[in-house]
Amino acid sequence: MTGPQQDAQNSTATPRLSRRGFLGLTGALAAAGTTGAFAFGSAGNANAATSASIDWAGLRKVLDGPLLRPGDAGYTAASRPFNAALGTRTPAAIAQVTGRADIQRCLKRVAGHGIPIAARSGGHSYAGYSTPNGGLVIDVSRAKKITIKDDGTVQVGAGAHLSDVYAALAARGRALPGGSCPTVGVAGLTLGGGIGVLSRPYGLTCDHLKSAHVVTGEGELVLADASHHSDLFWALRGGGGGQGGVVTDLTFTTVAAPTVTVFSLTFPATATAAALSAWSQWIHSAVPAITAVCHVNTGTAANPTPTNRIVGTFVGTPSKLPPHLADLIAAVGVNPTAQRSTSYTYLNAMKYFAGSGTGREKFRAASRILNGTLTRAHAQQVTDLMAERRGLVLLFDALGGEVADLAPTDTAFVHRKAVASVQIYTSNASGDPAVLALQNALTPVTGSGSYVNYLNANQKGWADAYWGKNTTRLKKVVKKYDPKGVFNFAQNVRNA
Repeated sequence: MTGPQQDAQNSTATPRLSRRGFLGLTGALAAAGTTGAFAFGSAGNANAATSASIDWAGLRKVLDGPLLRPGDAGYTAASRPFNAALGTRTPAAIAQVTGRADIQRCLKRVAGHGIPIAARSGGHSYAGYSTPNGGLVIDVSRAKKITIKDDGTVQVGAGAHLSDVYAALAARGRALPGGSCPTVGVAGLTLGGGIGVLSRPYGLTCDHLKSAHVVTGEGELVLADASHHSDLFWALRGGGGGQGGVVTDLTFTTVAAPTVTVFSLTFPATATAAALSAWSQWIHSAVPAITAVCHVNTGTAANPTPTNRIVGTFVGTPSKLPPHLADLIAAVGVNPTAQRSTSYTYLNAMKYFAGSGTGREKFRAASRILNGTLTRAHAQQVTDLMAERRGLVLLFDALGGEVADLAPTDTAFVHRKAVASVQIYTSNASGDPAVLALQNALTPVTGSGSYVNYLNANQKGWADAYWGKNTTRLKKVVKKYDPKGVFNFAQNVRNA
C-alpha cells in the first residue's frame, strides 16, 4: 500500500480487535492504565505457625460469602493471578466477601496474626501483590452492585469490572473515563489514577471520584469525600492500591456518553523516530478532545528497525477530526502506510479497545513518565534502544488536557503536567531484566517517574518514581489509617 487508507464510516457494529493485535506485538499485554487489585498485601510467605493459629473454621462460619482453603473446590482457580508469568500462588485462605461486614469480620479475626492480608478485585496486580503466598486474600469480586442515580452519579461496588461499569452507564446514556481491559476492577484502576483512552477530554478516572467507603486497617468503616476524612480522599485519588485500607464501594460523577471516533495511523518503519517525535509535540498541543497512544515495537532479527502505530480517540463531530490528523501527518513528513477512522457509540468504542481476549495473560512490565515533548534526536535515541532489543513494546499513553487542569498536589496522582505515561511490556515470562534494563535506559530521555498502576517489584527508586513530591504526605495518611501495617507489602508507601 503506497498511500493512506481512510475509513470514516459511522458504525454501530464493533469489530473485535485482539488485545495482542491492538498492541501490534504478538503475545504482549494491553491493559492500558489498569491494575485490578485495589488493596495489596505483602508478597512474603507466612510462617506456618502463625497461619495455624488462626481460627479459619470460625471465620468461615461468620462470613456471608465462602472461605476457600487449600484443597477446597475452587481454591486453585481462585488463587491464580491474572498475570500467568507470576506462576502459582498459595494463599492461606481466600475470603470471597459479599460486602463491608464480611471485610470487617476478616480483619477482626486475622489481623495481628502475622500473615499478609490483601484485598483483590480483578486480580490484575502487575507484581501479584493482591494474591500473597501464605496470606489472606479478601476477594471483593462478589461486591459488584452498580447503582446509577438520577443526578448522573453512580455508586459502584469495588468488585465491579470495567466492562460491567461501562455497560451499565451506557444503558443510561452516561460514561466514565477509564482503562481498556474489561476484567480490571474499577477500584484498582481508580486508586492508581486511571489513565485511559478518554483521559484528555474527561480527566483520569480518579478525577470523577466523589466519595468512597473504606474499611481501614483498624477495621473501622469510614466515608471519605471532600468533607469527611478529606486526607484519605486525597490519597484515594492516585495513591495506589493497598494504601491503608479496603475500599468497599465508590461513587463517581459521570459525563454524557459521547460519540467516539477511533483512529489509527501507521507510518513506515524508517519514519518511527519522526512519528514518535511528531506525535509527542502534536498531542501536547492538541485539543483536549483528542487522546492518543503511540506504539513503538521492536523489530525482528531479519529487520531490526522498530515499527510504529498511533491509535487514538476523538470526542466530537467526526468531520472535525481529519484536519487534526493532517497536522500530525505533515509533522511526521511522510504519508502513513495505513490510516483508519471509525465512529462508535461510547460503549462500542470501549468494546473495541477491550479486544477479544478476556483470559489470563503472561507478561512483564514497568513504566516511565514522559515529562516533556521529544525532539527528533531524543526520539531517535528511543528507537535506537528498541532496535537493539526483541519482543518488547513501548506504549506512550497521552496525558494533558483535563488531566493537567489539576495541580500535582491536588490529588495523590503527581504526574499532572506530564506529556505521557510510557508502558514497557514483554510477553516473555522471564523478561523482567530486559524490561527493567529498558526502563533504566529510557530515564535520561523521559525522566525517572513511573505510574503506580504499573508496579514492578524489582524497580529501584520506586517511591519517588510513583509519588514524587507527594510521597511524604501519602505516607502520613497511610500510617494514620493503618497504624499497625495490616495491609503492608513491599512497595507500600509506608516502606518508602
